[in-house]
Amino acid sequence: MAADHQKRFHWFLLLPALLFLGVFLVFPFILLLILSFRDVDAMMNTLETYSFSQYIEVFTSDVYLKTIGTTLWTALKTTVLCLLMAYPAAYLLVHAPNRKWRALFYILLVSPLLTSVVIRTFSWIVLLSQNGLVNETLISMNMIEKPLPLLWNMNAVIIAYVQVMLPFAVLPIATSLSDISPNVKHASMSLGAGRLRTFFCIMLPLSLPGMITGAVIVFSLAAGSYITPLLVGGRMQPLLPLSIYQQVLQVFNLPLAAAMSFTLLAAVCLIVGLLGMILKRWEARMNG
Repeated sequence: MAADHQKRFHWFLLLPALLFLGVFLVFPFILLLILSFRDVDAMMNTLETYSFSQYIEVFTSDVYLKTIGTTLWTALKTTVLCLLMAYPAAYLLVHAPNRKWRALFYILLVSPLLTSVVIRTFSWIVLLSQNGLVNETLISMNMIEKPLPLLWNMNAVIIAYVQVMLPFAVLPIATSLSDISPNVKHASMSLGAGRLRTFFCIMLPLSLPGMITGAVIVFSLAAGSYITPLLVGGRMQPLLPLSIYQQVLQVFNLPLAAAMSFTLLAAVCLIVGLLGMILKRWEARMNG
C-alpha cells in the first residue's frame, strides 16, 4: 500500500513538468505536423485541404535535396572537429594539477555559454570581415596584398559552429573520463603497455560513451541552428534551417516550412538513433 502511495507521489511531482511539456511542446508539435499536410494556393494562402504535396516537393526538388545533404554534411564536419578539439581539453580538465586549476579550466569552458550566441557570432564578423582583425593583421605583416574572403561562406559557418558547440562536446567527454578509475591506467602500464597503447586500448574505448553523447548534442544543435549561419554565412547558404526561415518570413509558405522542419527532425533523429545503437552495442560489449 505504501509503495502505491509512493508511486502516486512520484507521478504527482512529475505532473507540472508533464503539463508544461504537453501544452508548450507536444500540442504545438501536433499542430505543426497537421500544418505540414495542408495545401496552399498560388498566393501561398493555407487551404483547408490535405495532401502530401509539401513532402513531395521537398523530396523531389534537387535544390531541397542538396540543401538536406549540405546541412547534414556540415553538421557532421562540425561534430568531428568539435570531438577532435574537445578530447584534449576534456583530458586537461580531468587531469588538472589541482582543484584550483580544474576550477579555472571549467570557468574558461563554461563562460562562453553565459554570453548570447548572437554576440559570439557577431564577434566572428568583427574578426573575419574584409576590414576585420584577421585580414588587417595579415596585411600589416605583408603576408597578403588584399583581404581574404573569410566571411559569407561555409568555412566561416563551420568555424563559428565549432566555437559555439565546443563546450557541449567537452563536458560529456570530461564526465566520461572522470568516471575511469586511475587504477585502470596504472594497471595497464604496470603490465608493460606504454602511454600510447594505454590511451588507445584503455582510455579511448572507455571514454567512448562521452564522445557519442557529445556527438549527439553537437550534431543536433549544428543541424538545427540558423542564427549562426545567417549572420556569418549569409541567407543564401544551402542549409535547411535557413530555407525554413525563408519560407516562413519571406515566402510565407507555412506548410512547406513545416514539412521541411519535420524532414530535418526525421534526419537528425535517424542519425541520433544510429549513434544510440552504436553506444548500446558498445556498452553491451564492454559489460560482457
